[in-house]
Amino acid sequence: MFGAAARQDAEKRARGCAHPIRLVGSTTRIDATTGAVIERYSSAQELDGVTWMRCGNRRAQRCESCSREYKGDAWHLLSAGLVGGKGAPATVSEHPTVFVTMTPPSFGPVHGRRQGAPCRARRDMPVCPHGRPLYCLHRHGEGDRRLGEPLCADCYDYVGHVLWQWHAPELWRYFTIGLGRTLARRVGVPRKEFGRLARVSYTKVAEFQARGLIHVHAVMRLDGPTGPDSPPGIGLDADELGEAIRAAAASVRLEVRPAGQEPVALGWGSQVDVRSITQGAGRDDRAGDVHPGLVAAYLAKYLTKSTEDFGLDGHGPIHSAADARYHGASQHAVRIIETAEQLAASGGEDYERLADRYGTLGYRGHVLTKTRRYSTTFGALRRARQAWRRAPFATRNSDETIRQAGVDEDHDGDQADIVIERNWHFVGVGYFDTDTAARALAAAALAREHR
Repeated sequence: MFGAAARQDAEKRARGCAHPIRLVGSTTRIDATTGAVIERYSSAQELDGVTWMRCGNRRAQRCESCSREYKGDAWHLLSAGLVGGKGAPATVSEHPTVFVTMTPPSFGPVHGRRQGAPCRARRDMPVCPHGRPLYCLHRHGEGDRRLGEPLCADCYDYVGHVLWQWHAPELWRYFTIGLGRTLARRVGVPRKEFGRLARVSYTKVAEFQARGLIHVHAVMRLDGPTGPDSPPGIGLDADELGEAIRAAAASVRLEVRPAGQEPVALGWGSQVDVRSITQGAGRDDRAGDVHPGLVAAYLAKYLTKSTEDFGLDGHGPIHSAADARYHGASQHAVRIIETAEQLAASGGEDYERLADRYGTLGYRGHVLTKTRRYSTTFGALRRARQAWRRAPFATRNSDETIRQAGVDEDHDGDQADIVIERNWHFVGVGYFDTDTAARALAAAALAREHR
């Protein structure tokens, strides 16, 4: 009975997190001038003597509760840069803004869905040098394990695949540099002068395709020199911004040379989709402009996914292709990791860190990145939620509480007039079973009696 009560109390404090972190310790806030204790919190105050911290994992497969919270924060972050709010002015919706999708090039034909048509219909029914068919008349369903698999694994360029994946963050950096130069040329000013007239703010989300490569969705907005609070000082609209994006993406070339191999030229694929984001667009328009609410919801949805479709996520670290095979990864994912192993072992020091990224199929970037001035931050949103929870229930929705919660300040109080002493220790992960919870409750009660 007591163990069940302690377990329920822990779940309530962790707000339903699947794998909460257990901490023991205290935080004390002290007035730096007088030395008086302003506030002190200790895990000993809790029913079971433990402070439960949410795991914060964004992956829905790992923790549904934390993933849902992360998805909500991501939606607010994305939406604020489109229509304003959370510190961004509403006038930001008037800036030229586009939704961009950039894909990797082809490294060989793979199985895919073709909007109801056969996978790869070919009248001449060609075969590859290994005697395997380079056509497929099957109409694959959404959960078909063959989606993304090469038609011939021996013909597929796995080395190029892994090299592109590994260098994808660098390709994006080259693209953003090229975009600035392209826009400067279009308005007829030097690159340094362009920064005094306008800047490109963006947020970027990486999504895994069925073939195991990431493609990039990005919201790109043209601002004034100080960010969203100022209009761009150049006469470019969303269509012209889109043309510059296509030109910049097409010009990216990165030559890499793994040890013992010929140089490989990397770039973005030819499919670069650019659509204007406007308030007047329909929410179900698949061809023209897109509505900002649709963009924010679409991107937030994919932030909670990773490599689970390849049988990799949820099994802990992947140290080798043998690990991936043991955990039930697809044959295509195993071949990708085998190639990454070979590059990590013999490709030189530039590829040694590939061994840390087998679980993400060689992708080393973040799932979401943004420029500083795009909108608010995850930290500000979490501090606002924390301030709202700490406020008395009767005043939570008052104008003053909402205003204070929305201020992007140091809510921990790390200021010159306050000293914060923290003394915390990690003691484990996950909830106690009923018997252990009962013992923790009894031990905590006994400790409080003898203080």
